[in-house]
Amino acid sequence: MRGFTKAHHPAAAITNAKSIQTSSVGWTNPNPGSELTVSTQNGFLPRRDPLPVLPSYFEKLDEILHEMPVHKADGTFGLLHTGRLGACIERELPMYDVEFVFDQRILAALYRDYSVLASAYLLEPCDIQFRLARNYGLARRILPANIAVPLDTIARRLNQKPFLEHSTFTFYNYRRKDQDQPISLDNLEPIRKFSGCEKEHNFIVGHVAAAQHTGAIVSAAMDILRHSQNGHRPEFNQALRQYTNAMGSVNEILAQTLKGCGDYASFRTFLNGCKTQSMFSSGVLFETHSAAHKYLGVAQSSSPIASLSTHLFQLSSLSPRGSLPCADGVDLLRAPNFRSFLSHVDGQARSLAIQSYALRSSESSAEYILSLGQILTYRYRQWANLRDSVPIQSAKDDAAFFEYLDIQTNHVRDIAELIARTHANMDNESLASSLRTKTEAVVHHAEMVRRSLERILDTQEPSPLPVSMIAY
Repeated sequence: MRGFTKAHHPAAAITNAKSIQTSSVGWTNPNPGSELTVSTQNGFLPRRDPLPVLPSYFEKLDEILHEMPVHKADGTFGLLHTGRLGACIERELPMYDVEFVFDQRILAALYRDYSVLASAYLLEPCDIQFRLARNYGLARRILPANIAVPLDTIARRLNQKPFLEHSTFTFYNYRRKDQDQPISLDNLEPIRKFSGCEKEHNFIVGHVAAAQHTGAIVSAAMDILRHSQNGHRPEFNQALRQYTNAMGSVNEILAQTLKGCGDYASFRTFLNGCKTQSMFSSGVLFETHSAAHKYLGVAQSSSPIASLSTHLFQLSSLSPRGSLPCADGVDLLRAPNFRSFLSHVDGQARSLAIQSYALRSSESSAEYILSLGQILTYRYRQWANLRDSVPIQSAKDDAAFFEYLDIQTNHVRDIAELIARTHANMDNESLASSLRTKTEAVVHHAEMVRRSLERILDTQEPSPLPVSMIAY
């Protein structure tokens, strides 16, 4: 395989991940050599920029992925536009030997590329059907060996599932236009795309740009745990403020890049999983395996930011149905370091009873409400994009979609109700005027969200979304 030239070598400007050691709530990446680590420097972004071009040995794989998008960067139509991808893969994609690949950067890039290609191959018929009749039809059920074998080998080596997941499609799917400049919306472009539309571009680069602030979120989360354990109330409140500010920065970027859904549906088809989705009647068969594979997709999952918030603030007990963004097993699909970190935070938050500790002080309760307000904004935007992503004529026959949507609707409503309960049970008069004003603004917004979702849950019919809530 060729060496990396300057044009192909990813920038190493992102700080290498370090162990997060804070007293007994400390945590260490179990796979420190992995590209996807968790740190107070990089948060959930990879420790080095993703590899944008594969070594020359994989030239044909690179070429097919370049020719794949419905709309290519040069303005011409790609293989997916006319349904030519499947035949191209079956006819032209070699059976690559990946047994000799151990370099973590190349493995991560191959995992991204093969999982993207697998979703494109399986869901290509659904995309064509959707563009013709606004319903999905059925996906291909068998993943051919020239994708299945290398994907399965790479996934086992990385200790991940052989299917496309959220962080791979977003956090490990960008290149900087100018390697010497920092990550910013104007300096990012996706490496792999399905539709090639502007909304897909914004979806990917928006999540990457927002993830710049996850280092501060991870740092604040560990400080919240540490100061709760040590009984340091002022420092605990400061850590909550840090969490709120960092989540606010995330929400500002996502509000800018994910305005409405637009043509989100043009690429969402390829983000579906094969677990309960209507286009897969009984999972996916890998050509070399006898057992069916069943996994959630990007469209049925969420960023690890959502899972971290749920675990840290103990939101898993809000609904008897367990309606949280990580109760459906999505955390099990994440990279090993992400899984370990989220499990650690969940265990520590439960042990320390973070929610109870916050509610024992009016000032802490107010800061807790402000953090919940940012979480509500984040989850409401995810819910709104999910709800508007599939036309109702397509979704009416998809019982699994409506069940999942109902769970997410209840979860967002539950967060809004928790904000109201917390506010009702605290001593507002003891708060500083500025903090009281901020808290009341969040409570007002939460009530607007709750009323909107109550109407939707009561009618079970779609209605126009209050855009002001999404942009909050």
